[in-house]
Amino acid sequence: MSQNPWQDRQPPPEDRPPAGRPPPGSEEPTRTDRPVPPADGGAGYPPPSQGWPPPPGTAPQPGSWQPPPGSPQQQGAWQQPRQPYYAPPPRPANHLVWAIISILLFWPLGIPAVVFASQVNTKYALGDYAGAEDSSGKAKLFSLISTVIAVIGIVLLIVFAILTASMVDDYAPDNRY
Repeated sequence: MSQNPWQDRQPPPEDRPPAGRPPPGSEEPTRTDRPVPPADGGAGYPPPSQGWPPPPGTAPQPGSWQPPPGSPQQQGAWQQPRQPYYAPPPRPANHLVWAIISILLFWPLGIPAVVFASQVNTKYALGDYAGAEDSSGKAKLFSLISTVIAVIGIVLLIVFAILTASMVDDYAPDNRY
């Protein structure tokens, strides 16, 4: 008698396979998506004397496998195709100095300019080249708007100061208007 009392027990009739058929999962699955090498080592396969497939961890010997006729010749056996190398685009300017100056000129738009300017290098280092370009453009835009608003404000301040000074000269007690 075995240690496990359930080991010798037969499954219920509804779980038993039909007579003459092996139980499910015991048959060898057939694959039709990969060709099986012929026993005589036909075209494109190594001869059976070399073993197919080679044992794991063993390197192929030079000349142990030849590509099938009509295929492009490779330099060596088991060589992986090379992936093309694409150079990353140049890093966009981060406009960080201009963004910091724009905080002093008009801070409500200078703060987002600094935030976007600081994101440029991080996004570029992570490989998000489009995001880095977008952050660079937004930092430049916010800095530009901040600078334009500051210049307009300074011009209006100068005009107001000139008008105020001219009105003070006109105001005198002996003027009767």
